[in-house]
Amino acid sequence: ELNKLSDRKEPNYPAYNIAKDDDEHYRIEIALAGFAATDISIQTEKGMLTIEAQKADDSGNYIHQGIAARAFSKMFRLAEYMKVDDAQFVDGILTIFLHREIPEADKPKQISISTKQKKLIKAA
Repeated sequence: ELNKLSDRKEPNYPAYNIAKDDDEHYRIEIALAGFAATDISIQTEKGMLTIEAQKADDSGNYIHQGIAARAFSKMFRLAEYMKVDDAQFVDGILTIFLHREIPEADKPKQISISTKQKKLIKAA
């Protein structure tokens, strides 16, 4: 289901994984080395999950700067009934936890079969 999460052609930055923990639970892991949790914003609206980050200007005296911490906005289209539960930022990896929550009215319902015939009442 989450393979359909992102249907846009987007740049590969930042790198991310989509993992399926079981039939109802999923994770999006995004590599964000160089960012702090306060640099990151996560929002859901109208079936879209948007992750944005902007690093405060760090114009240090680098001889070589190979760690990209450039601003980005990454959007994922959430599959039907997909809800965001939580987000954690540990060791430079942002993990967003999701689950699929199907309303009772939309779940398949098993209908039992009776072997007794009911009388039909005809209207006069």
